[in-house]
Amino acid sequence: MIFRRKLALLAASAFSGSVLATAPVHAQRLEVVTSFSILQDMVEQVAGDHATVSSLVGRNGDTHVFTPSPADARRLSSADLLIVNGLEFEGWMERLIDASGYEGAIIEATKGIDALAFEEGGGDHHDDHGDEDDHH
Repeated sequence: MIFRRKLALLAASAFSGSVLATAPVHAQRLEVVTSFSILQDMVEQVAGDHATVSSLVGRNGDTHVFTPSPADARRLSSADLLIVNGLEFEGWMERLIDASGYEGAIIEATKGIDALAFEEGGGDHHDDHGDEDDHH
C-alpha cells in the first residue's frame, strides 16, 4: 500500500511538473512508456486523460526474457517519459535506451525503497510436525 502511494505521488508530480512546465493549456497528451504492464496499469490510473501510456513488455510477457525489438526502440525514442521498476529488474533497459537514443526523463519506481534481501534457498523451509500436531 505504501509503495502504491509513493508511486502515485511520484508519477503525479512528474506528470504535473512535465505538463505544467513545458506544455500550453491545450497541449497534446504525454507519451509515457513503462517497462512492464503492471506499471502501465498504475500510470494509466494516475495520469488519466493526460497521457497515452504503453508498455514494452505486454500483459502476458515475461520481463526476465524480454528482447526489445526495433519497434520498441522507435516507440521509446518518441516518448516524453519512461517509467521503469529499477532494482536491475529490466536487465535489457540500458541497451534499449542507448539503441533508441532516448534522452527524456526516467522515473525509477523503486527509487527510495529499501529492498528486502534475497536469500538463496530461504523459501523452502518446512516445519516437521509430529502426528499429534493436527492442523485444521
